[in-house]
Order: sequence, then structure tokens, then C-alpha cells
Amino acid sequence: MRQLNDWVRYADFYRKSPYSIFPQEHRDSPGRLNFHMITVEQGDHEFVDPSVPETVVALPLAASPDNTWSWDMGNGWHSDAAAPGRMLVLPADNASRWKVRGNRRLLLLTIPSPTVRRILGPTAPDRLTEAFLPLAQATWEDEFIAQLMTRLWEASARGHVTDRLLVDGAVTTVVAHLLQRAGSLERPEKYVALPPWRLKRIVEYVDSCLHEEIDIVTLAEMAGLSVRHFSRAFKEEVGETPHRWLMAQRAERAMSMLKAGNLPLAEIASACGFASQSHFTRVFRQVTGETPRRWFHSTKWE
Repeated sequence: MRQLNDWVRYADFYRKSPYSIFPQEHRDSPGRLNFHMITVEQGDHEFVDPSVPETVVALPLAASPDNTWSWDMGNGWHSDAAAPGRMLVLPADNASRWKVRGNRRLLLLTIPSPTVRRILGPTAPDRLTEAFLPLAQATWEDEFIAQLMTRLWEASARGHVTDRLLVDGAVTTVVAHLLQRAGSLERPEKYVALPPWRLKRIVEYVDSCLHEEIDIVTLAEMAGLSVRHFSRAFKEEVGETPHRWLMAQRAERAMSMLKAGNLPLAEIASACGFASQSHFTRVFRQVTGETPRRWFHSTKWE
């Protein structure tokens, strides 16, 4: 029998512990930022959850009128009704005890500590357990986070490129919003520059891989910065967000291909890394003010 402090992932504990009596579904992140999600139908129970290197966000989706939960995360017992929408955070590296009465359906989001630190970079709190503890004292309601968690659950079931981009952005927003709510990001941020040699590396990479999927996590890693700091530093150096700049690079490549010959638009869209021909047309119009066909005919005789 494994000891409570032997678990590395909350999801593995959930599958193999007494929680296994409850119907549950698990989903992993399809993106570059690692996280896990669980939906579970719970009834009465009194369990002890282990200390794991993950921050867990618990969101009740439905509950019987008599449903209550009590918890002790090391600083005494707290109790509240398990009302839908009123959530709790289980801080990383902190065991907890639970007493639940009644039936409820929970959506759980588990975020590994390395993911939190990867998102926040130099601004990450030194001790994540203490940083999230203010959100573990009482239940609280946040419609924005609840909507993001629901969207994360839906997107985690698919593998489309837009879903992979969406989940990375959404989990980044969840982490930042939780820590803002907990009052743990109040220290001033350091200025983070994007030196010319790093910007040159990013430009060269994008130029060579423009036909492929390119996400902001990869670009931030190449710059040696967190996603949050990279986005800010890139905009300060270039004058626009990484996403808008990348779309402009794709559109410029498409212009060159349009001038070079009568290639089908679908082929140009694929060669320039657009998700589809309609996506190509939409971005091209945003950049140039015209559709690809109209732009081609307007420049044909120049």
C-alpha cells in the first residue's frame, strides 16, 4: 500500500485511492503547458488527500441541497455548503482532510508546480503553498475562472491546433488570476528585456518553420523567458504582440507566394502555416485590408 507522501500526481492518487469508488473521468492537457483535469460524482466520504507538487482547483458543478464539505489543510477545520460555482484551492505540497455529506459533481484542475513557475518566471512566489493558502480558507465564487475551467475541460477532449493554443493561454490566465485574487503577485515586477541576439534567434526560427504550428510557449522558451515576460518584452521591442507579429509574417510569406505564381490558395495557406484557407483569408484581410485574390489582382500590374 502506497503511503500518502509517495504520490507525485493527484490524478494517480484519485484513480487508486478510496476515491476510485466514485465515477470519474480524466483528461490531460493537449497543449505545451502540463495540467490535468478530473470530473467526479461524489457522495458521502471522509478521506485524507496527500501532499502532491500540484495546485488543485476544485469547482462544484452541481450539488444536492444538503451537500456540505469540511476541510482541514493544516490550520483547523473549515466548513461550507458545496454550492455550484463556489470553489476552493488545495495548495501544492500540503496534505488535507475532508468530510463530505451529500452528493455533488466536481470539476478538478491540477496544475503542477513546474507549470506555475514556467508561466510566472521570475515573478513566481518563492513558496507556492503559502501563496495559494488565502484561497483555501473559505469557498469563493469567480465566474471568470469557472468559465475558463469549463472551457479547458472541453478543449482538453480535442487535439485541434486551436485547442492546444487555447488551453495554454487559458491555464496561464487561470494561474495569474488565482494569484492576483490571493494577493500573491503584489511585489513589483523586474523589467525583462529581449536582447537583439535573442530576437534574431526567434526571427530566424519563425522564418524557417513558418509552414508549421508555432506557439508562444516555444518562442518564450527560445528567449529563455516565461510566457508572461516574453509577451511583454516582445511587445516592447517589436511594437506588437507575438501573435499579431507571427500572423503578419505568415501574411508576408503568402504575398511572396501569390506574386510568384498561380498556386491554389489552399496550398499557399498550408505552406504559410495557416490552419485553413478561411483562416488564411481572414488574417490576410486583417493585415492588408483585402482578400488574397483581390490583393493579387490589384498588384498584378505593378
